[in-house]
Amino acid sequence: MDQKVKKELISPLLQAREESLKKMKQTSIQPHGKLWGMDVFSWHQPSTELLANTIHSFPFPIVWVGNYETVNDTLKRDESLIANIDTILFHDSSKLRLSIDHWLEMKNLASVKNINDALSLLPTFKRKHAVLLFTTDGQNWEITKESIEEFIKLHQI
Repeated sequence: MDQKVKKELISPLLQAREESLKKMKQTSIQPHGKLWGMDVFSWHQPSTELLANTIHSFPFPIVWVGNYETVNDTLKRDESLIANIDTILFHDSSKLRLSIDHWLEMKNLASVKNINDALSLLPTFKRKHAVLLFTTDGQNWEITKESIEEFIKLHQI
C-alpha cells in the first residue's frame, strides 16, 4: 500500500483515538492523592447514576464541593447518599437550598457564588479520614476545573 494512502487512513484513526482519550479523561473520576489527610477526587461532567454509585463505594465520609445542579440531581436520584456525606459546599449558588426532604440531616452545608469563594472556605471543612470530592458541570466547567486543579497543586504536600 502506498505510504500516502496509509497516512490518510491512519491519521483520522489517531485523531479519533486522541479525542476519545481526552473525553474519557474529562468525564471520568480523577484521583489527586491526599490533601489535609483527605483522599481527593475530581469529576467533571459526571453522570448522576455513576456518581451516586461511586459515592456509595467511598469508605469515608465525603466533603463534596460541587455545583448545585449536579449535587441536587444526584441526591434526588438517591437520597440515601446523605448518610455518606459530611459536607456539601455549593460553588455556584448563593442560595442555600436542596430539593430533598432530608437535607436537614447534613452535618455541614454551605453555598457560595463561585469556585474561588468555595476554595477559600474549604479549609474550614477539612477532615481526617474523609474523601474530598470536587464535581463540575455546566457552562463554565472547564474554568472551574482549572481553578480546582491549581488549588490542589498549591495546597498539596
